[in-house]
Parts: sequence; structure tokens; C-alpha cells
Amino acid sequence: MEPPLNVHRSADSPSLPRAALIGKRDSAGLTASTLNQLTVTAVDGVAALERFASDIDRLNLASARPNPFLSSAFLHCYALRSEHHIPGREERIFFVRDGDRVVGCAAMRRTLDGFGPQAGPLGLRGVRLQFLASQDVEQPGFLCAPEDEERIAAALLRHICDSEPDIGMLELVGQRPGGILHRSVHAAIDHRFRARDIAVEPYTEIALAWPDLANYFRSLAKKMRSNLSRQARRLYATGDPELILAEGAQAVTAWFEAYCDLDDRSWKRGTPSSIQRHPRRVRLYREVAAGRGGLDPSFIGVVLDGVLVAALIVGSNATDSAEHHGAWCLEMAYDRSRADLGPGQLLLLLAVGEAIRRGDAHLNFMQNFAYYKHRWGAASIDVVNVQLIRRLSLHNTRASVGDLKAWWLARPRRSLRPELVRMPEQTESEDVVSDTRPANLERAQRLTASALAYAGSGVRRLDRPKARLHLPFEIE
Repeated sequence: MEPPLNVHRSADSPSLPRAALIGKRDSAGLTASTLNQLTVTAVDGVAALERFASDIDRLNLASARPNPFLSSAFLHCYALRSEHHIPGREERIFFVRDGDRVVGCAAMRRTLDGFGPQAGPLGLRGVRLQFLASQDVEQPGFLCAPEDEERIAAALLRHICDSEPDIGMLELVGQRPGGILHRSVHAAIDHRFRARDIAVEPYTEIALAWPDLANYFRSLAKKMRSNLSRQARRLYATGDPELILAEGAQAVTAWFEAYCDLDDRSWKRGTPSSIQRHPRRVRLYREVAAGRGGLDPSFIGVVLDGVLVAALIVGSNATDSAEHHGAWCLEMAYDRSRADLGPGQLLLLLAVGEAIRRGDAHLNFMQNFAYYKHRWGAASIDVVNVQLIRRLSLHNTRASVGDLKAWWLARPRRSLRPELVRMPEQTESEDVVSDTRPANLERAQRLTASALAYAGSGVRRLDRPKARLHLPFEIE
């Protein structure tokens, strides 16, 4: 049963939940009269995401770049399914109104951070305010029209600083340095708050300007083209491969169980990268695959001798944002016993081709392993996690200790260069050694056969002759 909507009302403004008029101080170069036109309200509870879904989606589509991870459907799915979230206890959705019209929104959650050993109710805890969906998403932010970004950010930060006294830290992950939210947080520094930037891995994204897959392939470096074609030929010489291109909720759902089994045979098993790291995470992506997560799902798979050996789940926002849409690589896995065949590389190549076919403006590879993704023509989107920390708080004490420790450890030597850390899924040489540990493929064969039996629409199966026509290089 879904938690009920919890609405806070203030005595001085009974018609609005938790209302707070913006003060006359100017923290973002805006006039006091401009800020005084805005009213900030907050509503708690998962039900707020349904009640205000039309406002959330309207503002998302009006933004400079509609973000499917900020759609009401994804936020609702995340709130109910993600292992990082306690449904009904943490959601706080802020709305900014100009008169009676909602002109801004921030979907947030309040979490209790522990400090030191917990001794029941006597344990030291502090409140952190962060994005409702802060993991496995791309560039979360506040929702509003581009022309309203500065005043919405200023209004929300003023409200949080002045009307949320129990918050020790506001953390906004994945922000571009110098972007409006980043600047606004630093502009809020005063005797009560300080700002702190945390370095994180960049996002990587390909801007799709090629008419077809063949033209994109020719744009890659000669060595990259050689590696891709060589490993693909090795794959086709090993057995009987079949490429799977599936789109739509039913078609992708048909492959979801086979994907989870593949994840268990991949290098991700037992790591935080695994889709099966928590039962709730599996349920979250099951909802995404079923089209109930605010993205149009698609699936790319490589089947070898009746077993799924590599697969990629992709999400697009083409339905919700028909004029300007993109695609995001959500989950990817490959069978570790087939690493020498480079099936992951083939997946990414096919993903680019499918994004071009759909007319996506970009294909986002999300975070991590940027050094490798650059070889695909992906550009880095540099981001930081920016924190606004109350000076008189346990969060500030811990952050100060962390800063001191980082400074001390950085004195003797610089950290290892990121490019020295190898991406487990891919290499650039022929000398990849597969994990030869025996695997029980009976379940994999059964799940793959069940997925292949799906007879509905939305699936293209490319056998060897069809793959020969589809791929931009010779496979034998």
C-alpha cells in the first residue's frame, strides 16, 4: 500500500503547504522584488509524486534538456523500488509558485546520517537533504524553464537555509562546475553555511551527428575499428551468434530474467555494480524494463550457441520528448567466460546504431571508465557533487575531518591516474583471457530459449546473414 500524502501547513499561510516567502536578501544577483514574487511550499510523501505529476512533467519538458530521470514516473518508481530510499518516510517535494502557477520543482529526500557508533535513540544523527533520485541517474537538478533557472535556484536555496533548520547538509550530486545550481550553492555561503565540492567521475556522451552506423564507424580511430572488427570475427568464428534488438515494454521484459542470469555470470557478480546487489534494485529495473519507469526501454543482446552472453539495457525519452530526445545506457553485462570475444564492444556499437536509427540527439554512457568511452567519440561532461553545509552541524565536523585527511594523503604523491584502471568489460588488445571457471549453463539456456520464444512485436533477430548486412565491417 502506498504511503499517504503528508502536507505541512504553516500558520501564516494556511492555504499553502509549508509556505515560506522569500526574503529580501539577494544571493544570486537577483532583485529582491523578483524573489519576493515567489512562494516555496513543500509536500511530503510518495503520493505527492502522483498528485503533482502533471506539474513535474510540464516543468521537465520545459527545461533546457528534458531529463527522464526527473520525470514523475521515474521518480515515483525510484521512490517505491530503490534500495536507497525508504518509501513514505523521506520524500520532500518542493514547489515554487509565482502567484498561483507552479514555476519550479525540486524532488528531494531527507535522510538521517549516523555519526560514530549508534546507541539506539542516543546515537548521533544529522539530516541530509539530497535529490530524491541520486544514484544511477544523469545530471539531476531542479525543474523549471530555462529563463527561470536562476530565480528558482535562489528561491529554493533561500527556503532551505531559512526554513529547514534541522538540515545539516544539502547535497546536489552531478552538477556542472559553474552551472547555475553550482553557482547558486556557492552564492549561499554566509556565517551559517559553507560550500564544498567533491570530485566525481564525469558523465560521457556521444552527440549523434552521423546519418547511419557505417558513417559513425568510419569516424572512429583506425585502431578502434580494427579491434572491433577483429573481435567480432572471432565471435562469429567461435560458434553460431545471433544479435537481438528489442524495443518496447513487452519485448524487453521477455529478456529481463535472462539478463539477470547473465549479470550473475559476469564480473559484476557480488559487486555494487550488479543489478542484483539488492532485491529492490532488481524490482526497480524490472519496472523500467516494463515501461513504468519514465523511459522507453530497449534491449541489445548477443546470443551464442543458444546462451545470452552479452546484453545492454537502454532507456530513451523519445515518447515524452519527441522534439529533442536522447538515450542512456542503463545496465550492461557480459559472460566472463567469453571475455576474449569482446561482446561488450559489439553491444556499444549496436547501441550507437540503434540511437541513430531512432533519431536520438545523444547517447549517454553515464559515469565511470571515461578513458575507454572517449575512444567511442564520447565527450566528457565534467561534474562535481556540491554540498552546502551548516557550519554548526555534525556534517560539518565530519566534512572537515575528511578534508584534512584528503589533504594529508595527497601530500606525498598524487593519486593513480584514472587511465591506469582497466575497465573489466573491455580491452584494446587481443590478449584478453577469459575466465575459465566452469559455469552451469542449463539455467542460462532455459532462460534464453524462453526469451527467444517471445512472438510479439518489437524484436529483430539478426542471424549471420542479417548481421552481415547490418554491421559496418566483414564478420568472416
